Amino acid sequence: MNVMNAHSPAPTAAPRTAPSLEAVRLCKSFLSGMVSVQVLQGLSVSLYPSELSLISGPSGCGKSTLLSLMSGLQAPDSGHAMALGEDLGKLGTRALEKFRLRHTGFVFQGFNLFPALTAIEQVQLPLGYMGLRSDEALRRAQQALDEVGLSHRAHMRPDELSGGEKQRVAIARAMAKAPQLLFADEPTSALDAESGQRVIDILHRAARNHGTTVLCVSHDPRLVRHADRVLGMEDGAIRSDWRQTSPLKEKQ
Repeated sequence: MNVMNAHSPAPTAAPRTAPSLEAVRLCKSFLSGMVSVQVLQGLSVSLYPSELSLISGPSGCGKSTLLSLMSGLQAPDSGHAMALGEDLGKLGTRALEKFRLRHTGFVFQGFNLFPALTAIEQVQLPLGYMGLRSDEALRRAQQALDEVGLSHRAHMRPDELSGGEKQRVAIARAMAKAPQLLFADEPTSALDAESGQRVIDILHRAARNHGTTVLCVSHDPRLVRHADRVLGMEDGAIRSDWRQTSPLKEKQ
């Protein structure tokens, strides 16, 4: 299975590996006043390791809802969200929180940094929740900041950083956990062209160099030419699906 719903185009060729993320006939609706609005209706898609998959489309088309369902932040009305072979809908609250802590990283438009913490403290924080020793957490945090080019900003707080630097700290925080799944929701929309380009490059390297499954949701056209796979979404359905190059890149 690659992409299926009633309005989907013919799927592209899938990599010869097991999918790490799957949406299986997902349905989701929300109440708007007294009216129930169907956002997703029977949508299915499979995503793979070592790829940056971009879901692109206009505001309100359902792309952020799909990301929320596939990451376990929300539950579908029906259908299944599968991650690393687990049906997220069958996990209890505690098991789902543990799964997200150990296997997933999140990057959001608003950065979600703590004002009182330095960059390196921001990155160390989730590592402590994972039970890592303080010396190992510090080593990983330093390595992650170095990977995003912010070693020299390690002891600065958010109000001393630019918007692009804040987003790179948020990415370092997600990557320090060495997640198999990385979710990014509009990660460049608040950034200028240069900062946005850096963020895109970092996300792409995470997929290529670490084998991470990166699912990015955005209407930013800059991301399209950097994604391994682009899924065009409209009115809650995937209308197009294409890969830019060979699906599995050699690790560099």
